[in-house]
Formats: sequence, structure tokens, C-alpha cells
Amino acid sequence: MVTGERETSGVTTQLILTYVRERGGEAALQDLLVRAEVPETRDELLDETRWTSYTTRIRLFEAAVAVLDDPRCPYEMGAVALRLGLHHSLVLVLRALGSPRQVYRQLPRSVPKFSTTSTMELVECGGSSAVFRYRLHDGYRHSRLDCLYAQGLMCVIPEIFGLPSAEMVHEECESDGADACIYRLRWTHRSRLPFRRRRVVADGPELLALRGLLRTLQSTTAELVGGHDLDTVLRRITERAASAVVAPAHLLAVLDPETGTPQIHSIGIADEDLPTLAGRLLAGEDLGPHVVAVEVRSARRLHGQLAAIYPSNQQGPENERPMLTAYAGHAAAALDLVLALESSRRGESRSASLLELAHRLRAASDAQTVAEVVVAMLPQVVGCDSSSVRAWNPSAGHLETLASSGLDERERALVQTTFIRADETPELVDVLTRHETGIITVDDATPSLRAWLIELDLDGFAVAPLLADQTMLGVATAAWRTGQMPTNTEEALVRLRGVGEYAATALQNARLWDTVRHQSLHDALTGLPNRVLLTRTLERALADATGDGGVAVLYCDLDQFKHVNDSSGHPAGDELLRQVAARLLGVLRPGDMVGRLSGDEFALVLPGVPDPLVATGVAERVLRCFAEPFRIEGQRMRVTTSVGVAVHVGSGGRVDQLLRDADAGMYAAKQRGRNQFGFLPCRDDDAGSVDTAAFRARTDASELEQELRRALSRNELRLFFQPVVEINDGAGETTGPEMRLAGAEALLRWEHPRLGTLAPEAFLTLAEEVGLISDFDLWAVAEACYAVAGWPSDEKLPHVAVNLSSAALLDPRLYDVVRSALSDADIAPEQLHLEVVESRALLDVPVVVERLNELRRLGVSISLDDFGTGYSTLAWLQRLPVDRIKVDRTFTAELGRSASAQALVRGIFALAAELGVGVVAEGVETTEQLTELRRAGCRLFQGYLLGRPEPRMPALAPPPLAGHPSLH
Repeated sequence: MVTGERETSGVTTQLILTYVRERGGEAALQDLLVRAEVPETRDELLDETRWTSYTTRIRLFEAAVAVLDDPRCPYEMGAVALRLGLHHSLVLVLRALGSPRQVYRQLPRSVPKFSTTSTMELVECGGSSAVFRYRLHDGYRHSRLDCLYAQGLMCVIPEIFGLPSAEMVHEECESDGADACIYRLRWTHRSRLPFRRRRVVADGPELLALRGLLRTLQSTTAELVGGHDLDTVLRRITERAASAVVAPAHLLAVLDPETGTPQIHSIGIADEDLPTLAGRLLAGEDLGPHVVAVEVRSARRLHGQLAAIYPSNQQGPENERPMLTAYAGHAAAALDLVLALESSRRGESRSASLLELAHRLRAASDAQTVAEVVVAMLPQVVGCDSSSVRAWNPSAGHLETLASSGLDERERALVQTTFIRADETPELVDVLTRHETGIITVDDATPSLRAWLIELDLDGFAVAPLLADQTMLGVATAAWRTGQMPTNTEEALVRLRGVGEYAATALQNARLWDTVRHQSLHDALTGLPNRVLLTRTLERALADATGDGGVAVLYCDLDQFKHVNDSSGHPAGDELLRQVAARLLGVLRPGDMVGRLSGDEFALVLPGVPDPLVATGVAERVLRCFAEPFRIEGQRMRVTTSVGVAVHVGSGGRVDQLLRDADAGMYAAKQRGRNQFGFLPCRDDDAGSVDTAAFRARTDASELEQELRRALSRNELRLFFQPVVEINDGAGETTGPEMRLAGAEALLRWEHPRLGTLAPEAFLTLAEEVGLISDFDLWAVAEACYAVAGWPSDEKLPHVAVNLSSAALLDPRLYDVVRSALSDADIAPEQLHLEVVESRALLDVPVVVERLNELRRLGVSISLDDFGTGYSTLAWLQRLPVDRIKVDRTFTAELGRSASAQALVRGIFALAAELGVGVVAEGVETTEQLTELRRAGCRLFQGYLLGRPEPRMPALAPPPLAGHPSLH
């Protein structure tokens, strides 16, 4: 039963090192360790609870003789053991026997406390003498030094009772070839000593031992309590048990307070013997005379059993039970404390886990993510081994797994493919109908569920319904491995119920979010993806295209659909659109997508098109699917479609370009007679045929495009500034108009390395097509702010106006760029005016209003450029936060020549005044125009008459026409 290199007690090794240090000092001790060449460290040899080998013991004796140059020093070590600190519990145990004679009678049973390699027999014992036979076990080489040490220990025993040491006669020794060592001892009887000496001396060793044992127990208790977790404390209790009772082996077996499973720690016991021995110990069985076992019990609970174990052929000293009981009491107190701490930590950890669960569920936007978050957190919150979330499928009548955790690959596959049916599991029906959490164990489960639990090695599981407004969404489960289910499951059920409430709310939100998301990305009439989703899909397809891979778009427009609505009514038209959607779905290849763009317009996205002929083949199938008449409200209706085809091969494709090409191909097909497809570029006399060479030429980027892409990085962009002049009437009859430079408009130029300075009209359209316009605009904002920073100002701060494209206005970087530019240039926010051009696309985007409001909150002014030329000027003024409008030059140019132009301009100024917004007149090139604008109430002007664009900010001096008669 006792195993390992547990042949020499730490009491012996500690005594050897202490003796050598006392006689020779620290240098002698270091020399001893070097000479002995043993594997143990100094601290390990000084630990009286640690056992070592017989070889280590003999090497230490031999090294001590050499270091101290004293062949009889092992005898002295034993003889002074009491003075140098013989184990306190041994002193008390021996002292409790009452006399040297009683100790010598029990001595053979105490040998295992020092060594498991020898056996001692008591041959005879009288009142003051005894004879012992001491034999080394087979397989060990007898050492005369070890024999001397044993003699010294035997002689010191009377000193425990305040008597002189015993006299030893050793005539037969195993080292001389005898079968065993024979020791004859004689000691002085207590009655021969004077009473005073007997009382004082007799109390000395016992008192010292009691004090020493108290210090040891206090130190051991502090070490036990210092453990930060249950496993550490259990291990320390086992390791330090020898501080109370010296024995070759110790066994600690306690029950886990949560699960009731045995927690076993041991020293010196063979692994194969451990489970059986621990089970018998916990069951309270009598393990034999060689085992001293006590309860580890506190005032709060019985934790388990602690045993000191000796070799099976030797009897354990029963009088050591009080020592072991006292130590077990300290161990129980330490366990109470660490369990309370662990319970507190578990509570804090579970509270933190619940908070983390709630936080992570708030970010989960779909049912799968919700399930994965819940199963990941359940083991931490509930304290289970595995978990799952199963969705309720009402049509199938079963639960199907969304996610699981704590399972290996085989078990996970089993859980994923197993549907728990309501009609086969009454336990499940009970949960679903009563809407309450519960425990299902392997013993209580129905046969099908029991087999499943056994297959997964589970004792059972707790299950909580996931309810939303009394609607069953599914269940959350927490399961325990065989032998791990807690004895008290009430707390686990409470925690699982709380997690279930979190999960149910998150699942309901995910379902609502899925519905909203689906509605935002799908057409309500046909259920097909809408323009937004189709565009995103096309973007991903183009981004993934590499090498010879291609992406095609088929643009389908129904022929004469308006006639259907006019003749049969809109319900018939809606039904036709639904049937068209179904037919288009039927022609798709795997991975293709069809969406409804608007009205009677549909588009197909075809990824993985290495050759344009593949796309035209799909287009032909689309045309054929319209050959069969549609049946609408009981009537046969023949409808055809025109299809435009566009393909991009390789990387670098643009969504807008591909859609425009497909749209152009569709119009080409309609112009040629409808019910056919058009491919750009294609020949007019060969509708639907593909000009592959021309197609590939279109995909090659032009030289100018490549140069434009490098313009920003090569610092080729410039800003020119055109002045904005403010003219106010004088205060009196003799006072002329007051003129001042109100600001300037920043205009972009490209310093082309070959073509010279290019105006915006030469490259901004291309920049917009290739997706660079937003980067250019953001650069212009920052550059303009730096230009204003160097502009001297009077009491009225001048401003700079920068045009923003639609792409820049929707760019998420815009706000941060504006804020950083104002801060870095250290200019007032009101000195920056951002000009936007009205656009149908912008008006339909809700984020535009919020984006403009954010900029205005910074203090930046917003101007509406080219006012009066867009599709719905009044709608813009009504919906957008605008500080100023700029009258387009087309109105200014007609002033003085057209009465209607004058009326329109006056109307614009009247409208602006009513709405409380400022007005700037653009394109002022003549004094007549300036005069008419002033009569209409205009105060801010911009145009060639007042200054042309220059590569630097204009000076603040009045323009040259300050003395012109038209100003008076």
C-alpha cells in the first residue's frame, strides 16, 4: 500500500543537517550537501514532513562522518535528538506512555515513523532493561552508521522522562555477518532519583514538546488558511499531516460540498490502491490496525476523513489518534474558510458573468449569435459541464440545437443531429406546458432520452424554457457529467432561470431585428432583394473577383408594363410582378442573385463569369422564361422583357459603372424592338452578339485614370480662390456703398505633369467615376482651412467656401476631417462654409440631414450651391439645415435681358428672406447684372467682375470697381 521513495522520515534528515550545522557551522553544512550528492535540496531535507530514500539517508551519514571527522557522530545524532528537536508529537506520544519500559514495549511499532526499511522485535523487557532484534529488509545494504544512529535513538528514550540516557550493549551486528542486530539496553529506574530533580526534569521535555507542537500547529494552520483555492488547501492538509503524526503515508478523502464527489489527496500510496482505499475510508470501514483514521469535522460540517497509514505488517500507534484529531480540527477550520471564500468568489464571478452575458447579448443581432453567447457563458454562471440552446420548431414538434458548449467533436455532432421530440419525451412536454425550469436525470428520463444522456456521459441536465410573451422560443440547458451533478440543484435552477430570461429577450429582439433587416433589404411585393442588398452583393462579388474571374449584371425591364396597369389595374400589375420574380428565380445558377430595383425593373448578379458568353447564355434563358404567357386573374397575359448585359472581368470593377452599362444595354435592346438582350458594346445589326475585344478594351483603365489616381499622393492638386464681396448701401445721401471682402470660394485645380493646369471640368467627372472624388474633397477642406489661417482679418472674420460632392457628404470621415482641420489650422468654425449641390440621391438618404446638423453644431455654415437648377429646390430648403443659398449663374446671366429672369431672382430673394437664409449671387460678370442684383436686395456677390480665381487668397482691399458709377 505504501509506495514510492518513502523509506526515510524527514525527522532523520532534519536531525542530521541540524547536528552538522551545530557542530561545524554553516560551512560544514554546505560541505555535507556537496559531499552527499543527493537529489534533494537543503530545504527538502530540513522538512520533517518530507520522506526520502534509504540511499539518501546513508549518504548523509557518510558525508557527516567525513565532514566532522567523527566515525561515531551518527550515534551522537540519535543521542541528542531530544535536545535538537525530536518531532514534538513523538515526544508527547512517548511521554504519554508513562515510563521508559512502556516506551520500549511500543518501540517496534514506532520504527515506521523513522524508516520503512527495517523491522524491530522486542525479545524481552523488564523494569530497567530490554533486548531488541533489529533487522534490515532484504535488498538493502546494511550500514554500520545507520546502526549507530538507531542505538543513539534507543538510548535517548529515558531522557524523555527526565532520566539519564540508557546504556547500550551491541555484540551482534548485521554488518559483521549476523542475521540481525541485537541491542541490550539498561536504564536507571525513576525511584532511584531525588523527588525535586525528578519533578523539575520530568516536566521539561513534555513542556518543550507541547510548546513546540503548538507552534507547529499554529504555523501549519496559517499555511493551510493561506491557500487560495480548495485544491491547494487539500494538498497542503495532506502534505502537512506529518507535522502532527509522522507516518510513511497519509490519505485525505473529503466530499465536494457542491457536487458530493470525492476529493482525494494522498502521499505515499500507490495509485492503483488509492480509489478503493479512499472509498472504504469515506464509508467508515475499519482499514486495519496499521491505519489511524479520524474525521475532518468542524462545527459546521463533516468534510471527510484523514488517515495516517503504516506498512500493513505493522500496527499504527493508537495513542497518536489525539494528535491526528487535533490536526484534523485545524484542517476542517481551514476548509470552512476556503469554501466560504470560494463561494464568495463564485458569487462574484457569476455576477460578473451575468453582467458580461447581458452586455454581449445586447450586441447580438441574430438568433445564432445569441445562442452562441448563452452557451459560452452558462458554465460560468450555473457551474455546469456543458450547455446548449435549442430552438422550438412548432411545425415539426421538436427542439433543434442552435449552439452547444463543453462537448468534444463526437458529442457535438450527436447533439447537433439529435432532435428532441415532444411526443417522445413527456418531460419536455411538462417544461413546454408549465413553462417552468426543472431537472431531468438519467434515472427519471424516458428510454430515448436516457439513451441519449448515457451516450453523452451525462447524469442529467437542468432545462429552462425561453419565453417571449408566453410564446415558446426554445430551451436553454445546463448539463453535468456522470458523478458531477450537485446534490443541491436549487441554486443552479435559479441561475439558469435568470440566464433563460436574458436569452429569451435577446432571441425576441434578434427575431424582430431579423424582420426589420429583411424588410429593409427586400422588396415587400416580391420578396426579392432590393436595390440596397443587390448593390452590396455586387460589391462583394467585384471585390472577390481576381485574375480571369468575372462578374456580370443583367438589367431586365418589362416591355410595356404601363399598359398592363392601365388596362388591368394595379392589382393585376402587382400579381404579374410576383410571377415574374418567381420565373427569374428559376433561371438562376447556384450563387446568382435576382433583385427588384424599382417598378418593373429587375437585375441579376452573376458572379463567377470568366467569359461574357456565359452571361449572354443566362440572358437567353431569361428571355425564354417569358415565352409562356402569364395567367393573371384567370386571363392569359403575354409579357416580354428587354435585357441589358454588362460584364467585368478581373479586379477593380465598379458597381456604378457595371449597372450603368447594363442599363444602357437594356435601352439599346428596347430601341431595337424589345424582347431581346443588348450587350455593350454590341453591333446594331447583330442584336445580342458579343464584341469580346471591345469588351476587354473597356475593362482596361485609361492612362488619364491612372495618372489621376496618383495625383493626390504626388501633391499635384491645387486650390484656387475666387473672392466673395459684400456690398452694403451707405448710411446717408452723401455716403457711398460700403464694400468689403467677405470671403472666397476654394476651387480645385490639377497641375498635370504633361497637360498643365486643368480646370475641374476636365477631371472631376472621372474622379467621381473611379471613386476618388471624396478623397479630393476632404483634402480640399483641410487645405482651405490652412489657407484661411494665414489670411489677415478685420473685425468681421472672412470665410472660405468648399464644395462637397454627394460622396464626400456621405463619407463617414467627413466630420472628423472638418473638426481636425479647424483645430489644426486654429480658425473659427464660422470661417468655413461647406457647399452642397441638391441631388435626388441625397434627399432620399435620411443620414444627410443628421450629417449636416452635426457639421452645423461644430459652427460650420452650410450653403446650397447652384440653387434653382435641381429637381426640387423647395423640398431641399424645407428638409435640409441650410444657412445660405447661392443663385446659379444661369439666372444671373439673363439679368438685364429677360424680365422673367428678373422676376425669378426677386422671388428667390423674397423666399430667402422669408426663410431666414442668406443669398450669394454667382456668375456676376457685368455692371448691369450687379445693379439688378443690388436692386433685388442682394448683398453678397461672386464672379469675374469682382475677381477671378487665383492660386492664393485674395487681399482684403476693395476690388478695382469700387469707384464705378453703378455702385452709387
